[in-house]
Amino acid sequence: MEHQFNFESLPKAISLLYDEVKQIKSLILETGSTDSGDHLMTIEETSDFLHVKKQTLYAYVSKGIIPHSKRAGRLYFSKNDLIQWIKEGNKRSFDVEEEAKNIISKRKGGSHG
Repeated sequence: MEHQFNFESLPKAISLLYDEVKQIKSLILETGSTDSGDHLMTIEETSDFLHVKKQTLYAYVSKGIIPHSKRAGRLYFSKNDLIQWIKEGNKRSFDVEEEAKNIISKRKGGSHG
């Protein structure tokens, strides 16, 4: 079905397109990945889900503490990833080289005998 638009009908056409894009975006965010039962959440939804302030979430994101995705300047959080993150607890990543340097520096400076 093809529509002919003129200058006068342009604002209405843009409004209709905006509404349709908004509906599509909402459906995509609601369904997420239906196969795995996952759900993409906004910063507000994630804040409610984790019972933390949005400011805390932004700090977690900037420090790379919490799993997230960023598209078009907006943050999204996978509910499944967050559940897994919670289950894993406060495990920090283990950097072998950094840990080896720490051990070597302690042995060089700490033993006088």
